[in-house]
Amino acid sequence: MNINSETPQCLVCKSDKRSPFLSVPNRFNLDESFQLVQCKECDFVYLSPRPNEQEIIAYYEDEGYQPHQQDAPSLADKVYRWIRVWNNKYKRKIIEKLVLPGSILDYGCGTGEFLKEMKASGWETYGFEPSAKARQVAQTYNIELIDNIRQFERTVNIITLWHVLEHIHRPVQLLEALKTRLETTGFLLIAVPNCRSFDARLFRENWVAYDAPRHLYHFQTADMEALLARHGFKIVDYKRLNFDPWYNSLLSSALQSRGNKLWLISLGLLKSTFAAIISSLMGWINIKNHASIIYIAKPVSK
Repeated sequence: MNINSETPQCLVCKSDKRSPFLSVPNRFNLDESFQLVQCKECDFVYLSPRPNEQEIIAYYEDEGYQPHQQDAPSLADKVYRWIRVWNNKYKRKIIEKLVLPGSILDYGCGTGEFLKEMKASGWETYGFEPSAKARQVAQTYNIELIDNIRQFERTVNIITLWHVLEHIHRPVQLLEALKTRLETTGFLLIAVPNCRSFDARLFRENWVAYDAPRHLYHFQTADMEALLARHGFKIVDYKRLNFDPWYNSLLSSALQSRGNKLWLISLGLLKSTFAAIISSLMGWINIKNHASIIYIAKPVSK
């Protein structure tokens, strides 16, 4: 695919100094690869060069892209949907330990299943989703969808970004806009993959959560802490997404197999099981090593 690319600065420290980190494949087109770089000043890992905001839309249209998928034609898709149902209940319980049911904005709400779960529990729900296909599904749940965050003129108790921030071309502007729409006593919850997890280090360029070019940034906890602090948030807690080591490891083995089913059901299955167990154990010993982390933050006055 011919793309119009852009070369961004480091998101965390704004440095232009970077060095090659990994060349990673587009998992839906293995003939295409993208370059990850590492900041020479703070070690943050990100995609550069990258498709611009218009060109990247095409990379979300693959039928195998699970977050926007309703039908479940494969075993992996069925597993993803089952995990999504469990995760939505888990996320709701985390939130309801922070505040009583009130108002919530899910930025990047996809097909709306999480907001459906929240609405059933008595929450006033709002969602933003750029994908027209996903919005059509979300609307069937009677969720109020907004067209533009800057036109959203009220404040809410909770704002969530579930595996969304790594997709955003202008995350600094987004964080600033979200802060003005969050109650001073409210909470911001951001979930992202952890590029320093055991499964990431084991699978390297085949780690499915690199997901080039859809994932633009790859965070470890120090990166997220610095980014949020710089833009008016303080992290008050961390939570795990417990199924992510297993799901990521399974899909990473499938990517590494390059279609070799014999390798996948033998060595690939062993490798993914080993990766998931070790990554989970390391995450339970120290949550900052977990495969995917939920950062719970509160707005602070400058």
